[in-house]
Amino acid sequence: MTNVLDIQQLNVEFHNKSRNLQVLDNVSLTIKKGETVCLVGESGSGKTITSKAIMRLIDYEHGSITGGSITFNGQDIASMSSKKLLEIRGKKISMVFQEPMSAFDPVYTIGFQITETILKHDRVSKRKAWDKAINLLTRVGIPEPSYPNETISR
Repeated sequence: MTNVLDIQQLNVEFHNKSRNLQVLDNVSLTIKKGETVCLVGESGSGKTITSKAIMRLIDYEHGSITGGSITFNGQDIASMSSKKLLEIRGKKISMVFQEPMSAFDPVYTIGFQITETILKHDRVSKRKAWDKAINLLTRVGIPEPSYPNETISR
């Protein structure tokens, strides 16, 4: 079987003004096509950081991959350009965050935020992106593109 994801000896550090903090040390795992894998461990053991490193979301949190490799469908994620990452994030690889309430910005409607994501990934008009967002919301039982706190509390 083909490896979809191959992580070998992954090391991750976070940086601040005073020091660097190593948070992952030599993490390795492989996921083959058709497999389902769960990361299990105590709070603070590195599950979320590993997931964020795979998608290179740590780049936005003063983190960096300092060693090892991450290969997704034969492509080297660790050295991939930001532009190339945008092409695969959300379409070929994505993450469901543990706290769904923090996934949406409470200042904007869910419809607006989904529309913005569609526009970032698909070459469609704003109207088509909006229609697609409304369709997706309807499919999961959300009747209107309201604000996150209004939708969740229904």
